[in-house]
Amino acid sequence: MRSYQYLIVGLLFVVMSVALLGVRIYDTRQSEITREGNHLLTQRMVAFSGTAQEARTLLDESLGHYSIFRDLDDGGAIRAVDSDRLDLLELPIHEGRSFRRGEQHVALVGDQVPVTRENGVSVYELDRVGYEVIGRLGRDNRSLLANDVIVADRDIVDSPNLRSGVILDGPAMEDQAAALPADKVTRSDASVNRRARVDLVSPVVDFVVVAVVGICAVFTGILASQLSRRTFRVGFLVGRSPLRMFTAALMALLLTAAVGAGLSLAAGQHLFTELRSSSGITVVVPVVIAVLAFTGGSSIEFLRMRKWR
Repeated sequence: MRSYQYLIVGLLFVVMSVALLGVRIYDTRQSEITREGNHLLTQRMVAFSGTAQEARTLLDESLGHYSIFRDLDDGGAIRAVDSDRLDLLELPIHEGRSFRRGEQHVALVGDQVPVTRENGVSVYELDRVGYEVIGRLGRDNRSLLANDVIVADRDIVDSPNLRSGVILDGPAMEDQAAALPADKVTRSDASVNRRARVDLVSPVVDFVVVAVVGICAVFTGILASQLSRRTFRVGFLVGRSPLRMFTAALMALLLTAAVGAGLSLAAGQHLFTELRSSSGITVVVPVVIAVLAFTGGSSIEFLRMRKWR
């Protein structure tokens, strides 16, 4: 392929990567909006009147990670949380950072929550216990979470001194909750997630974008094979190995894809906080599809050339 042809293929990978990253940003923001309106919980949450330890023995973690919350006030504004994957909570944070996996005795607080400074570190005090504040809750400082607090503390979640039950939440909680005693489970009602239930267009948007990107990836792979056809034919006539020609063309395609997708990902992670976690797999998918389409198109071309002999 010529230079301008590589540029065209590279731009196609940029467009596909931007589209997929845009969907990820959209989904993340929708999730954050839902959590803001429900004190950091999702529409899949269930209230369990048993203990945290009882819930752990009954829930099947192979279905997906889950988190156990415990309310420390009457309104749900102050909560303790425990999870093996605190890093996957996807909490809305506009300053600082979220929880890391296995982290304990740290807190996320809203902008209106009073904190103290100790040795240059912000500290939130709960029942005479200090928690290092690692981040501020909410999408901005005017968030509905301005007065909310969540602390990572397994001891509080497991405490036998608290009579209240626990709240279970996770991406597969609807299935996992089936293992819990029905008389101890209260599922969220429709009012919990009005914002997300009204927005029925979200899954349609996701499906359409992914489908269009998939089709575009197939087209890009076939286009690359067609643009390489002249090189293949000339090389075949002068006795070059088809395998070597295919390998060289494939490496060139992968390099072009890596540059286009890599630049898109780097720019996205720089501009949008929603992409600063692991998003690499998002832009890899169209590359894989394009490579498969390129392989198929090139194979057909080589089969045609073999008939020339």
